[in-house]
Amino acid sequence: MGCGDCLAGCARVLLIVFNFIFWLSGAAILGIGIWFLVDPNISSYLDVIQVKGEGELLKYAAYIFIAFGAFVFAVGFCGCCGAIRNSQCLLGFYIFFLVVVFAGELAAGILVALYRGDLETKLEAELKRKIKEEYDYANRSSVGDAIDKVQMELKCCGGSNSSDYNKSNWSTATKLVYPESCCTKDANNNIADLSQCQAGTGSYNKRGCKDKLIEWMKQHSTIIIGVGCGIAGIQIIGLVFAIALCRQIRSEEKC
Repeated sequence: MGCGDCLAGCARVLLIVFNFIFWLSGAAILGIGIWFLVDPNISSYLDVIQVKGEGELLKYAAYIFIAFGAFVFAVGFCGCCGAIRNSQCLLGFYIFFLVVVFAGELAAGILVALYRGDLETKLEAELKRKIKEEYDYANRSSVGDAIDKVQMELKCCGGSNSSDYNKSNWSTATKLVYPESCCTKDANNNIADLSQCQAGTGSYNKRGCKDKLIEWMKQHSTIIIGVGCGIAGIQIIGLVFAIALCRQIRSEEKC
């Protein structure tokens, strides 16, 4: 066996091993996308931080992750077949698809970073608007339920602070100062005096939810960015192996 055959064999084995790792990364992308859509806690947080006039960009990002995850499986299969069959055509498609996936991830990462920065500047005003207009006692919406869930879990009240409920649709309809989800609870998860809390004379969470929501958003976006960067690094390695094998096959055909 010549040196060229050894190089081609090593590149082929490495590419097959890489594609197994690549498939696992596709499963990770797919899992994150599904997690963002089916987890009720995440869904509630997304409903609260969603900015009016910008659609459901964060939920669309989850759908994009699912699509990319499925696409990665197909690309990995193409790479394995190309390596096993020594097919320049399949390897060429594989290299092209890797570049497409890498470019898509890069674009998605830039959009997430830009959108996160834009969202942080608009979040306070958007939270106030939702509390004033959409947190309605008579016509409960998914946004109202989501705000309740966020306020209970993060132990906060309102957007910038608890005063955001003043003169809101909910306050006008109920003649109360604060909703139940703003009231503090004891170690047994019970509210000491609900009526006093809702009248504004009892114990309630005074800190707003904006800062805690921004912290939550940064934590989850860091997970997405971290996974994306890790997978991008794996793709670069796979691209090098695929190009090396493709060049080796081409040189053998010329001999």
